[in-house]
Amino acid sequence: MILLTNISELVTVRSPIAGRKPGSQMNDLGIIRDAAMLIEERVIWIGTRHEAEKVIGSTPIPQYDCRGQAVLPGFVDSHTHIVFAGDRSNEYAERIRGKSYQEIAAQGGGIMATVRATRAASEEELYHSAQERILSALRHGTTTLEIKSGYGLDAESELKMLHVIDRLRRSLPVRIVATFLGAHAIPPEFADQRDQYIELLTKELIPHISRQKLATFCDVFADVGYFTTTEAQRILEAALEWGLVPKLHADEFVDVGAAQLAIAVGAASADHLLHINPATVEEFARWRTVATLLPGTAYTLRLPMPPARTLIEAGATVAIATDCNPGSCYCENMQMVISLATQLCGMTVEEAITAATLHGAAALLRETEVGSLQVGKYADFIVLDSPSYLDLAYHFGTNRVAEVWIGGKQVLTNSALQSL
Repeated sequence: MILLTNISELVTVRSPIAGRKPGSQMNDLGIIRDAAMLIEERVIWIGTRHEAEKVIGSTPIPQYDCRGQAVLPGFVDSHTHIVFAGDRSNEYAERIRGKSYQEIAAQGGGIMATVRATRAASEEELYHSAQERILSALRHGTTTLEIKSGYGLDAESELKMLHVIDRLRRSLPVRIVATFLGAHAIPPEFADQRDQYIELLTKELIPHISRQKLATFCDVFADVGYFTTTEAQRILEAALEWGLVPKLHADEFVDVGAAQLAIAVGAASADHLLHINPATVEEFARWRTVATLLPGTAYTLRLPMPPARTLIEAGATVAIATDCNPGSCYCENMQMVISLATQLCGMTVEEAITAATLHGAAALLRETEVGSLQVGKYADFIVLDSPSYLDLAYHFGTNRVAEVWIGGKQVLTNSALQSL
């Protein structure tokens, strides 16, 4: 048991019983000033430093001085493709010169370039490269992280990726959640046999993954050039039968009705939504599907930003995530995503923080465990090098995280240079 004291701002992001804060509630961060927090693995008590003196009394409890800095929940990055092999920096250069994502994919690049590299890589190689990216995410304040498969697109390689994700989950302090994304694209060997590939997913891989408990979620990329909404529905209904929770890459390039499908199948989240049908926006306020926005991808691909303001004002549960991947958004830093969300998506800093913590947790069905600092939830939090949470967006392009704690234990410090 530890009492953290001398906290300038304790940003609790407190939530109601539902574990969500839609609409204007996203701006209420539940800030306690000159705060203290009593923790073990989970949060035991929260209040002011003055109140802590009365609560603790003469009980000999170790204390930790937060040096007048701000404390807030660790970031929950609910959409990443962080396990992969290969490098696609050449594609980035081509896009800067004017080629589109679709043109590069048609020339053999895009997802398939990473599929070739990932199939050729060993499990050990995938593990060590992903470990470095995850540790970078941790240094920047991410304490819960979703990781998708989807760069194997055959039984052997998809399972290899999921085994790597499981190994990362067991060996690193970050809370890792696995998603099966065998429906990332149609592999070239099935180009003329789409139905047979979907049969492989629904009849073989999904049942095996469910029995082996290798994933919590099943995702589908539903968009032009990838999977139709009819195909996506077929795959996600099979996932539901086997106990995997649906997710969707929805309407990133074109409105194909994927957002509506996400709501219809009870998906945990619909992600991207750059071209969501305006008529569907209101539906997100009526159902529990989280609208997960990925501004880093729109930024990198030079696409229109997702309609954050419209979704928030409609009462949707809005999350933000990195979409860390080798092709369209090679960024594992949630602080950067907060900056993009405020500068380019029209979100307030408070809305962006709620979206990066509590609502990220909701997109992973973890909102009762992580995403806010409340009694009974895991003591997963970050200590900034600043007395104000506003520095996360204001002092952009830098790492404002000084310490990362997970389950009540300090797992990382970003030490500054003591002298030159």
